[in-house]
Amino acid sequence: MRGSGVCGFFACGGATLLVAGSAHAEVALHPAVAGVEITTVDVADARRRFEATAWDELGKTPRAAALYTLRIRANGAEAVEIPVCAGRRKITLDGAAVPTPHGAAPVLVRLPDATAHEILVDVAVSGYEKRIACGFAPRAGTVKPTRDGLSVLTFTSPQAALGGGRAIVFVPPGHDASRPAALLVGTHPWDGSVWTYAAYAELLREAAAKDVVLLMPSGLGNSLYTAPAEDEVMRAIEHLSAQVAIDPRRVSIWGASMGGAGATTIGLHRPDRFAQVTSLFGDSRYDLGSYVRSILHDDAGAHAVNALDVVDNARHVPVWLIHGEDDRISPITQSSMLARALTERRYVIRFDRVANAGHEGALVARFLPEIVARAADARVPEHPARVTFKSVRAEDTDAYGIHVTRAGGDALVDLERRADGVHVLRASGVKAITLAAGALGAPNDAPILFEPGVPVVGARWDTAR
Repeated sequence: MRGSGVCGFFACGGATLLVAGSAHAEVALHPAVAGVEITTVDVADARRRFEATAWDELGKTPRAAALYTLRIRANGAEAVEIPVCAGRRKITLDGAAVPTPHGAAPVLVRLPDATAHEILVDVAVSGYEKRIACGFAPRAGTVKPTRDGLSVLTFTSPQAALGGGRAIVFVPPGHDASRPAALLVGTHPWDGSVWTYAAYAELLREAAAKDVVLLMPSGLGNSLYTAPAEDEVMRAIEHLSAQVAIDPRRVSIWGASMGGAGATTIGLHRPDRFAQVTSLFGDSRYDLGSYVRSILHDDAGAHAVNALDVVDNARHVPVWLIHGEDDRISPITQSSMLARALTERRYVIRFDRVANAGHEGALVARFLPEIVARAADARVPEHPARVTFKSVRAEDTDAYGIHVTRAGGDALVDLERRADGVHVLRASGVKAITLAAGALGAPNDAPILFEPGVPVVGARWDTAR
């Protein structure tokens, strides 16, 4: 596969895909430390007063926004692996700077000998995280090649200049890459990157326990997940699926802040591609009187990404909304509007209003284990008996085997399989409707009947689709 490969973050130049007797290529080997977790570290603020603390307590301890230093002691090991940490800065070994060529990626610090050594890691705690958030405990031991854990997925993308063509993949330890797996896609927040969610131990730990593959694609910067960024997410899914076996009916999507809005936008534009959509404090309808005007420009631009404007598409996509009641950046009304619209349609909706919580990473961490657990079990229905599909963009023409030929502007169809055939309950903005073989679970010769008052348009079965 030219232009598509997985490379480790420690050394990327010579990575290749290895085929192991199946139709699916494997994730390329990358170096990692196999050994023991370092469970206790010292933490200091800017005044350099170190205090010992259990590693597992770092992410649970609220901290003021400031620069902190982690001190890790190791001896008798070949190397120590430093995890992804939100706001991670300089790393030193015995006072000497350690090169970190891949920025936020895990860093393998090789120790020169078996004597005692000190590693210092500076971490800038932000007003969003309010805690030291790291993806896993440091490990001390020997360097070994592996296909497990975090890797960089690279592929050809027309958006490479904006950060496309690169995503982070997490393969659970011991995962069988030839066995179709559940996939959880994480869309990053404003000012985030492909590495943002790799700093959440709660995410990686639960994915390992539930054998869920994680994909963290690029949102092309602060894009609000407009069409190019949405396409980038789908492109990353496609390329990962060519290398690790993914069950197409077990793909879920989630995100926080801009990523939460992106998850609902992408999930509802393509409802037959996602088994579960989860948004943490994301907007459902953008306010053009705010900063978003510079990105969306006008009402048409907002309409193309507003999840609330395609809420009809969630008939078979369970939606979970999580929002802090004290959020001053994305007010909770953004989730309330979407929850109300879903409830009115009697769709599956869970809405968690969280008291005494704002726009913060700790809220994300709190719900991540359950988000992963739900993704492990969620499935897209194969042939739902009723499909409602609204298209607000020219490129959105297919869902669940139903193809609409748009008349221009928004299009909406609502079809249901009944004993006497397929009934068209609603149709607007369409010139024709084409059904693929097996759509709605109906036989290919089932008559297509229009309900009284519904405009009659061309409708047919296309068994070649």
